[in-house]
Amino acid sequence: MASLKTLLGIGRFPHYYGDIVRLLFFLAGTILLLGLPLLRDLIPVPFYVTIFAILALVFVAGLTNPAQKWLSFVDVVTSSIGFIVFEYYAVLTFSSADDFFFFLINQTLAALFLFAFYFATKTMRGFLVKERKD
Repeated sequence: MASLKTLLGIGRFPHYYGDIVRLLFFLAGTILLLGLPLLRDLIPVPFYVTIFAILALVFVAGLTNPAQKWLSFVDVVTSSIGFIVFEYYAVLTFSSADDFFFFLINQTLAALFLFAFYFATKTMRGFLVKERKD
């Protein structure tokens, strides 16, 4: 039986966490997809923008791999934009006492993007910093 490290791809490439980032992006895209019909009236952009964002997010997740190092930068940018957008709307919704479910979805997505940002940054650092040979 495969271990969790094997399933997540940890260990095959030193300092590569792109498989975790991919999983977090896919999970965020799935939450967006499932939440769109329920929260369509509360989302501040037209629904087709959200559909495009879901496709773009899953596209970036599908591209993420250790062979193309520039994609780790794309993951960092994508996760930081996702975190900023969803945390902004989580705080805005919570402070205005609007729909709690909308707040909860936004806060969950912000947390997923924050975790993705952390792991994408670790991956990018691993590509940029050369290991010392003592």
